[in-house]
Amino acid sequence: MNRRYLIALSFLIGVTICACAGGGVTETPPVFLTSPQGNRVEALAMTTARANAAAIRLRDGRVLICGGTATGQVGGVLSSAELYNPDSRAFTGTGSMTVPRAGQTITLLRDGRVLLTGGVQNAGFRSELASAEIYDPGAGTFSATGSMSVPREGHTATILRDGRVLIAGGSDNGIHTLDSAEIYDPSSGTFRGTGHLHQPRIAHVAALLGTGKVLIAGGGRGGMPGGYISYDTAEMYDPAAGSFTAIRAHMKSDRVGAAAVKLNDGRVLIVGGKSGRRMTSRLSNLSSLTPLNTAEIYDPEAGAFIRTGDMSAPHYLATATMLDSGNVLVVGGWTIRGPIVVGMRDADLYQPETNRFSQAGQTNVARLTNTATLLNDGEVLIAGGIADKALVTASVEFYSPKQHRFLMLPETGASTE
Repeated sequence: MNRRYLIALSFLIGVTICACAGGGVTETPPVFLTSPQGNRVEALAMTTARANAAAIRLRDGRVLICGGTATGQVGGVLSSAELYNPDSRAFTGTGSMTVPRAGQTITLLRDGRVLLTGGVQNAGFRSELASAEIYDPGAGTFSATGSMSVPREGHTATILRDGRVLIAGGSDNGIHTLDSAEIYDPSSGTFRGTGHLHQPRIAHVAALLGTGKVLIAGGGRGGMPGGYISYDTAEMYDPAAGSFTAIRAHMKSDRVGAAAVKLNDGRVLIVGGKSGRRMTSRLSNLSSLTPLNTAEIYDPEAGAFIRTGDMSAPHYLATATMLDSGNVLVVGGWTIRGPIVVGMRDADLYQPETNRFSQAGQTNVARLTNTATLLNDGEVLIAGGIADKALVTASVEFYSPKQHRFLMLPETGASTE
């Protein structure tokens, strides 16, 4: 499933990049730590600054981080990729993707390979991609696989029980929203069509349920009068029938750019996003949608959406990560500072047993469209994104559930002792 992710939605990030001052975002300077002796030590960071990248934990515990944009300018989208090794606490480059991609989906296949689909290859003058590729962790290389029937960004990718991957919705040109869906078969390396969504959707969420069906919820539709419509509707994909069915129950709020995680009990937590029900006059069109601090649960047994407690802050385009404890960490998102869109430092922790959120402290660096990946040791790697001055950062930090805080580490080989 693409989440993870958060998952980063380039359809919406285009607005962020256009809203930033100075003609586009650029890389942040290095972050330094201070040792007990007062020495300044450069903090651990990725090899490249990245926002709207894709990340996933591999079977051996390493984390693949690929693509994204380094500057938010035309030509700033990256084809490069890197690996984080938890044993050595270091980032190293790996093979480059076949084309630059930002906002692509990323899915771990049953055989340990990684599927990447769609996204955009330019910022500003965008060019959506129909192509897909496979990363082979053993060889450390990317290779092309079959292409989708249409270019897609802002779509979802959900791995099914049988190992195939459902690709749903998105946009083929940054304006037009798609209702089509297709299935990727790893055994043949090909895509084929599979029914149509009841509503064209972009920036929606998707989750594989215990029944083997896939929940598709929220999102919105572009190209409408006034610029954008956000949804409170949901539907279900049935792999056996190869079709979608509308869900009678409506979400508690319309949500575009939300994040979702399937909980251990099979329910699905949906957090944040933006709503069109409450409008602000600060910006127009898509930007006028209101960021949400609310969340809700989809209960498959009841076929209903249930409101949860509120988060401490609105989280739009945030990441949501399931911890080993079953709690869910929500990090970062969009906020406006003066005339520009920047990242935020707020983080929230959802506890299923209480159905409530509590503050999880603040990240050391503000982040928007960062990645968040659960490591084998239970910590969460938070990497990159757009920081508090609308700059793309290479910085990384770790959320420690044991210490209940975010930590930055010295660069490999350095010491703060």
